[in-house]
Amino acid sequence: MLDSTHQRISVTAFLKAAARAVESQRPDRLFDDPWAALLASREGFSILEKGEDRGASIVVRTHYFDEWLQRLTHEEGLRQIVLPAAELDRRAFRLSWPPATRFFELDLPAVVLYKEARLQVHQAQPRCQRTILAVDLTSSNWENQLQQAGFQPALPSVWLVEGLFFYLPLEQTRQLLARLSRLAAPGSWLGFDAIQSAMLPSPLTSSRIQLTKKNGAPWIGAIDDPVALLASLGWQASFVPNARTGYEYGRAIFPFIAPAVLNAETEKLYHMLVTAKRLPLEEPPRL
Repeated sequence: MLDSTHQRISVTAFLKAAARAVESQRPDRLFDDPWAALLASREGFSILEKGEDRGASIVVRTHYFDEWLQRLTHEEGLRQIVLPAAELDRRAFRLSWPPATRFFELDLPAVVLYKEARLQVHQAQPRCQRTILAVDLTSSNWENQLQQAGFQPALPSVWLVEGLFFYLPLEQTRQLLARLSRLAAPGSWLGFDAIQSAMLPSPLTSSRIQLTKKNGAPWIGAIDDPVALLASLGWQASFVPNARTGYEYGRAIFPFIAPAVLNAETEKLYHMLVTAKRLPLEEPPRL
C-alpha cells in the first residue's frame, strides 16, 4: 500500500525532505532534521543532485521560517500554528515549543498516510499537541474540519505555507489566502514563499525552470506584489529575497549573483520570503 501511496505524492515533497536530510549531515548545519532521510525517497535525492545549489533555497527557507515560528511562539505568545500543504514537514517533532502549543498539519490523504506510517514505525513523538487533517485545500470544506479539530479562530494564529504558491495559478492562490484570512484573528501572522514573474522567462534561471517542469511540477504561479495582494485581504506584509538571506546563512542560492550585484531587478530572480501580520478589523463608522 505504501508503494502505491508513494506514487501519488509530488516529487517536490521528497526533494524538500532530501535537502533537509543533507543539510542535517553538515557539521555547520542550520538545523537538524533526524527524520528527513526516512521520509525522502531515492527520487528526492536524485533530483537534489541535479540542482545547481543542491537545495540551498529549501534549506534557507526552512531555517528562516524555523526562526520566525520560534520567535512568534516563544516571544510573542502565539499558540496555534497551521501548516496548509504541510507535506513531509517535521517541525512539530524537531523544534522546541512552549506548553499548550497546538500544531495543525493539512495535506492530501496520500501524503498523510505515507508520512504517518513512517513516523509511527520509528516511534517519533511530537513536542507539542499535533493534529493531522487529510484534506484537499482546493475543494474540501477544510475550514470547518479545522475548527472541529480544535482550532479557535477567535485567537491569534500562525499560518505557514511553504513551497506551494508557485505551483498554483494566481487566482487559486488568491482564493486560498482569502479562505485562511477569514480564520485568522487580528494579531495573527502569515508566512509563505513566492516567486515573481521575471524569474520564469529569464535565461539565468532557465535551467531551474526546466528542471521543475521535467519533474512534473512546473512553476506557474507568480506573485509580483505580495504586499499589495495581502493588504487587500487585511494583512500588513513585507518580504526579503532569499538570495540575501542565503548569503547571511552561508548558503549561496542559484543563480549565483554576488551580493554586491544584487539589486531591485536581480532580486526578482529569487524566491521572496514573505511574512505578514493580520491587522485589526476596521470598526464600522459611527452614525
